[in-house]
Amino acid sequence: MKTIIAALPVLLDLWKSVLPLMFLGCFLGRLSLNTALIRQLGRVMRPLARLGNLPSVVDAPLTLCLVNEVAAYSMLAELRNNSIVNMKEVVLFFLVSNLPKGLYNMVFYMAPVVLGALGMRLGLIYLLMYLGVFFSAGLVGLFLGRLLLSPQSARHSSEQLPQPTSDPLRKRIIDAAKGSLPSFGRLVAIFVPLTFLVITLMQTETVTTWLSLVDPVLRRFGLPAPVLIVITTGMLSMVAGIGTLGPFLKAGIVTPVEAITALLLASSIHYFLSFWSSNLPLSVSFFGPRLGSRAGIANLVVLEGVTCLVLGVVVLFK
Repeated sequence: MKTIIAALPVLLDLWKSVLPLMFLGCFLGRLSLNTALIRQLGRVMRPLARLGNLPSVVDAPLTLCLVNEVAAYSMLAELRNNSIVNMKEVVLFFLVSNLPKGLYNMVFYMAPVVLGALGMRLGLIYLLMYLGVFFSAGLVGLFLGRLLLSPQSARHSSEQLPQPTSDPLRKRIIDAAKGSLPSFGRLVAIFVPLTFLVITLMQTETVTTWLSLVDPVLRRFGLPAPVLIVITTGMLSMVAGIGTLGPFLKAGIVTPVEAITALLLASSIHYFLSFWSSNLPLSVSFFGPRLGSRAGIANLVVLEGVTCLVLGVVVLFK
């Protein structure tokens, strides 16, 4: 019972921020299929999607990744439910979407904290590494798209979209809101119990003990003891980890290279924990256990691989 009580604030914050966006994405997905919205919205990311031979119908969800990935996944799920995109295209979308998601996260989420805590020079270096990791993951998706998808299917996929209806806009909005309720209900029925289970488990002593076993591994990198606090904090929140690193850096307790190493280590562990606590439940709730887990795992493997590669280069030239 104590574990559930401890998990409730985290769960309520998560549900409060994610569930409205889920409904918004379902609504936009339904509305876009009955209007010209999906064609207009997709213009921003059309050149990027063409590079990876992705179907033109995913241009709009890719553009939404510049705003919020939950809404983007909701729209993509509507396309999948209508058999407009296939499983392979969904998995590749997850990889390519790292490009707009990385840009959005860097500008609106990471940059203000990083520049304030690490200073302009070191902060810009870390932000370039951060953006480079996401861009590299996206480029992997584009490369695989050129290998696995045919340009012909990408060119003509928009023909699969239903033609916009001639109903008044108000009626189309009302119909889209009503039509999105069943999809939203199915998402909630999976997402809420799954996140409740995972977040509650992360509050247990077993998981806490497991996380404490990571410390000896971190010490092998020759990092000073205070950096372990940064890494442990960054496992759960990169913003909090960066915030705790700032005072150590300004006091000269850690060097700039040690700071970058600590943040890359924290990022690697953070991606893994976020996958289980939020990313996997989210993708499974949208695309089902088989496709959702496949797309989520593929994205995690690529992100972790690129992050570890960058970390290895930093440690090698330390």
